[in-house]
Amino acid sequence: MQSLAFGHVFRADSPLVLVTPHSGSRIPGELLDHASWAAIEGRMADPAGLALEALAEKRGITTIGARYHPCVIDFNVATESRPLSLRLSRSGLCRTHTSRGEPLYDDSHPPSEREVEGRVDQYWRPFHAAVAAELARLRGLHANVLLLVSHASYWLSPYRNQSGALDCNIGSNRGRSCDRQLVSALTDTVGEHGRSWVVNGKVADMFAAQHYGAPGLGVHAVEMEIAGRWRSALEYEREQQEGAEATATLGALFDALEGALARLPAASASAAASASASASASLHSATTAAHADRSPK
Repeated sequence: MQSLAFGHVFRADSPLVLVTPHSGSRIPGELLDHASWAAIEGRMADPAGLALEALAEKRGITTIGARYHPCVIDFNVATESRPLSLRLSRSGLCRTHTSRGEPLYDDSHPPSEREVEGRVDQYWRPFHAAVAAELARLRGLHANVLLLVSHASYWLSPYRNQSGALDCNIGSNRGRSCDRQLVSALTDTVGEHGRSWVVNGKVADMFAAQHYGAPGLGVHAVEMEIAGRWRSALEYEREQQEGAEATATLGALFDALEGALARLPAASASAAASASASASASLHSATTAAHADRSPK
């Protein structure tokens, strides 16, 4: 396990890479001076991500996880994402409100561009550099690799309607980020374990799937948000330290995805080098967009 400024990386040789951009719960020291931030120190946004991480590492699956709470900086939002207005700024790169609608800044003033860029340089860019590096490394070992992203984008919104929430939201950039067999493996497993699901609903257009998914090069990306009754069951198991049904389903998901990856046709021999170049290019375009947006017109 390697600890870094943004979080941690656990390296293994499975063709799966688990990324948990919303699993962090820490708040940087400079923000803890404010009572509003101190109140959310330790508050979990993605309990499923933590459960997936623990299981993945036992099974020899690479994991990349966040240290800081997604209200500090959201690793699954593009750097050029900026609020359209103060009222709509609750779902951007650096949130101004918690998932409960609590303001995080005095007089509801959002962080300055300088503050946001500081967090991007210190946390966001190194996080995605690690993702790109692990995808390139594992693509050199396997004909196909899968980036599985566990997150809580819907849960983080103060505007969510929890009533009747589905148990599993799956995103594949509307079918462009991965082979359909991988999505089928997920939905079949979720359904077999009595969980409701939807594909390309609320998480259809998330950042990671858009920027890393390149199925033709043997690099697949799937977004997954565990919500509804499944999220509640995982939280209960974690708090009570008993029961394993909700967690056992996560193991079945790993089995199904590894099996589906093994059945995919191998990409061409030159695709591994192309995949590495694609990952680097994707990272470069994502991280330079914010600078371009602020260039003098």
